[in-house]
Order: sequence, then structure tokens, then C-alpha cells
Amino acid sequence: MNRRRSLNNAIFTLLLMTAALSLLAGLYAGLIRLGILLPAPPELNGMTHGPLMINGFLATLISLERAAAFEKIWTYLAPLCFAVSTLLLLVGQSLIGGFFLFTGSLLFLAVLIHLWRLHPAAHHLIMALGSLSLLVGNILFLSGEIIHSVIVWWIGFPLLTIFGERLELNRIMRPPRRAIQLFTVLCLGWVGASVWYHLDIQAGWRIACLLLILSAVWLIRYDVARRTIRSVEWTRYSAFCLLTGYGWLVLTSLTGLWYGIPVAGPLYDALLHMIFVGFVFSMIFAHAAVIIPSLTGRDVPYHAGFYLPAILLHLFLAMRVIGDLIWIHEIRIIGSYGNLIAILLFFGGIIIRLAGARAKERLQASEQQV
Repeated sequence: MNRRRSLNNAIFTLLLMTAALSLLAGLYAGLIRLGILLPAPPELNGMTHGPLMINGFLATLISLERAAAFEKIWTYLAPLCFAVSTLLLLVGQSLIGGFFLFTGSLLFLAVLIHLWRLHPAAHHLIMALGSLSLLVGNILFLSGEIIHSVIVWWIGFPLLTIFGERLELNRIMRPPRRAIQLFTVLCLGWVGASVWYHLDIQAGWRIACLLLILSAVWLIRYDVARRTIRSVEWTRYSAFCLLTGYGWLVLTSLTGLWYGIPVAGPLYDALLHMIFVGFVFSMIFAHAAVIIPSLTGRDVPYHAGFYLPAILLHLFLAMRVIGDLIWIHEIRIIGSYGNLIAILLFFGGIIIRLAGARAKERLQASEQQV
């Protein structure tokens, strides 16, 4: 039994390390995409930024979190496939890596559908829609579609996953049944808008932005963060990150409604990073105190210093967006480096706090033995 537990812990740790490696490689590829000349192997270039961040980091981490909650061996196959596909991508084996990427996406959808069938609640349906978006996006990506045709599906993956998780966690607020039904319709509408996006890119995008702003308003209205912002420590920090993340959703929607979406260029960069950095990473910061204990079995001791990377994330993202909108590349570069520093500061702080807590436990254990 101990040997099996050790093996499970080793595999679990390896999957977490692969997600961390994907994050670092994805951030590095993002700097290359900005035109910064950096040494890198041929397999790591600007075009790998999106796949590494979406599949290597987010899909591995989210599917691993779901598997840990499920506690079924077969559910770990999805994060394992995502991790293997990432490692193969990093060594240039894109063909076989694509097979594992498709398999992981399909298995992850199967996990979420199974969960929904066991507990047919609205939040499980919305999370299943998120995994469906990931599968469709990856099928398009592997079939050779250009990234701007894929991106609306890739956006839908973390977006709908987070929406489902917030609906699940906000049951304490007891939103009215009709409100839950409305939110579910908005999420289903996002999938419909993603389909329409392929028929008429601008109309589909504007419909998606309209649904996005309505979803953000719903979350601001019903999310428990409105109450917990007056709390303390991690609870208050989480509320701060949640509410600022919802703010970025509103700004993204308004910008997308006004400008539409180009297929490339600074405005395209601004819109994507308002969602993926402003919203998604805000949600990662907000849920870290819950996700990390579920993955590692260890609580992260709170420290007020975690507000620094959160504030820096938003300030430098605002700088990046302004640089994009006024076409000043130097401002965009500064904002990008600032976002990179904020993300590394946050995860570095998590590692330091966990290491400090573990060292304290060992010291207390040794003192008790004495």
C-alpha cells in the first residue's frame, strides 16, 4: 500500500512539474512572440505560446484538479495525456504529441460528462461545456486551422470552467432558480456564438462579447465575493482577485463590442490578454488557496505580500493594453515583462510559503522528539 501511494505521489508530482514547465515555457515563448530576441530551441517559438499556456498549463492543471477531486484512477489519464503531449511538443514530436493532445481532450470531456451524469447540476453542465470547447479548439488546431479561428474555443475552455466553478462555490448565496437558468443559457449561448464565429467572425465575436458582459454582470451580482471582500486574509484576497477579474471581463466585452476582433495585431493582442491575463490569471490567483491544498495536501500560509503580484498584474496589463491601443510597442513590452514578473512573483511566493511551512513543521516535530 505504501509503495502504491509513493508511486501515485510521484506521478502526481510529475504532472504538477510538467504543468509548471509548460507555464515557464509558455511565458518564454510569449516573449519570443513579442519579437524579443531570446535563445530558444527550434521547437520553442512564438507560435507555441498559445498551445503551451492553454493545453500544457491550464488543461493539465484543471484536469489534474478534477481527477484529484474524483479520486478515480482512470480520470488521471487526461492530465497524463496533456502532460505527455506537452513534453513531446517541447522536443519537436508534434505528430504523436497531437495524438496525446486529442486523447487527453476527449478523456477530459468524458470525465466532465460522467460527473454531470452523476450529479446533473447546472455548474457541472457548464464545466462540461468548457471541456467541450477545449476539445473542439484542439481538433481545429490539430487540423491546421489558423489560431484566430481556434481562439474563441480556447477562450471558452477556461471561461466556462471558471464560470461553472464559481456557480458551484456560490451556492451559499442561494441565487434564485431562474437566475441559475439564465446563467446556464448565457453559457450555452457562448458555445452557440463560437459556432457562429466560424460563419461570420465579427458577428459571432460581438454576440460572444454581449454574452460575456451579461455573464460578468451576473457574477458581480451573485458572487459571494461581494460579501467576502470585507473578510480577512485569503478570503478577502480571493474576493479582490475575483472582482478585479470580473472587471476585466467587462472591459474586454466593451472593447470587443466597439472594435470587433482583428485576425492579428496589437488590438488582437490586447483582447486576448485582457481575458487570459486579466481574467484567467486573476481567477488562478483567487483560487490558489483552495486549489493548491487539494493538489498538494498542504495549506498555503497567508501573507499580505500576495497583494503585490496581484496589483502588479493589473497595472502592467493596463500598460500593455494601452500600448496596444496607441500602437507604442515599447509600452507593450514593458507591460508584458511586468505581467511576467507578477506571475513569477505569485508562484514564487506560493513555493516559499509552502517551503517555510514545511520547515516549521519539521522543526516542531524534532523539538517534540527531543
